[in-house]
Amino acid sequence: MDLLIKPGVLIAGLRTEVLLGLLCVIKVFDKYKYELVITEATGGKHMAGSLHYQGRALDIRSKHISDSVTKARILFDCQDALGENFDFILEGENNLQEHFHLEFDPE
Repeated sequence: MDLLIKPGVLIAGLRTEVLLGLLCVIKVFDKYKYELVITEATGGKHMAGSLHYQGRALDIRSKHISDSVTKARILFDCQDALGENFDFILEGENNLQEHFHLEFDPE
């Protein structure tokens, strides 16, 4: 398992629920043999009201997964593993800012 944190990423204040969700995502990335790189957590610039500022979201690099079918499978497997209290989506698909977004958002 390769888990990396992009230099400069602020992780202080991440909620326990997000860390437990991250463990599920790590397992999926490991299954597909991709390193997992956290590209943003509680810092950075996000839209007003973003769950990042509450420690309930983080972003994960996706641009190193060039095969769109594999990327879709990872997306599906992660959401399936996380369950209904989490959202796991692909934001900015096919642009420079593309990334997976994990958030703890029980309804």
